[in-house]
Amino acid sequence: MGDRAMTINGNGNGNLLEAEAFAERVEQMLDAMPDIAVLERAGMEIKLRVHDSEMRLNLENFYNAYLLDPSKLEAIHQTMIRTMQGFNPDRSARSFDELRERIYPMLKPAALVTEVQERNLPMLVFRAFLANLVIAYVIDEPDSVAFINEEHLDHWGIGEHVLYEQALQNLRKRTLDTTDYTTVGTGAQQLFIFSSQDGYDATRILLPELLDKWCAQLPGSMVIGIPNRDFLIAFSDADRVTLMNIAQQVRIDSVKRSYSLTAQLFTLANGEIRAYDLE
Repeated sequence: MGDRAMTINGNGNGNLLEAEAFAERVEQMLDAMPDIAVLERAGMEIKLRVHDSEMRLNLENFYNAYLLDPSKLEAIHQTMIRTMQGFNPDRSARSFDELRERIYPMLKPAALVTEVQERNLPMLVFRAFLANLVIAYVIDEPDSVAFINEEHLDHWGIGEHVLYEQALQNLRKRTLDTTDYTTVGTGAQQLFIFSSQDGYDATRILLPELLDKWCAQLPGSMVIGIPNRDFLIAFSDADRVTLMNIAQQVRIDSVKRSYSLTAQLFTLANGEIRAYDLE
């Protein structure tokens, strides 16, 4: 985008910040944060130190979001801060035992791992899933999450398998204790839906005991869609019309909804989650 000037927004409501002015404003905002130090800026890229880690932040996507809706400038700034702090949580003084009940798995696009590498951040702890997704691990905070990286594991003296088992246990307990799913329809048209908006709805695909319970109530094979972080739908493939209609909606939602994941459908076979082929 470079330094292309934008002077009037799409709604005719006033002046937009040019790219350079937007970058300057972000630089000033970040420099005023107590846990963030701006090291240098070149155009739309800022080099920062967040806690004890250095990273590079490219502002292009944030600027594009601002151009789409200039009234959300403050919200964009807050999203930017949460993103950086989430990748660089200051947890060095806290033990695994202190945090273990707040650790959860979270499905994320595999591109997140590449993004972390490109920013020269401590590598996230993750394990591969299906459909170009990974299982990342987060510390659940009141209004956000903090990603767990390899430095945490070194400090805590544990392996990824320990983290996985603890995270899955916490997700299972949270789901059974506080989260309800919705059931709609009967027979081949029955739908099971998680949309609690707690950040872990799609990740509940990792709970086999829940899926087994649903599978027993459906004719044919159970099909599962997780188009975005905050939605999971399970249904039968016995009705072709229902199957194709939901598959189409999953494709649309995987593109248009926030926190998108995948248009790929899944099924449960011999107790394991596998990709579902529509053909």
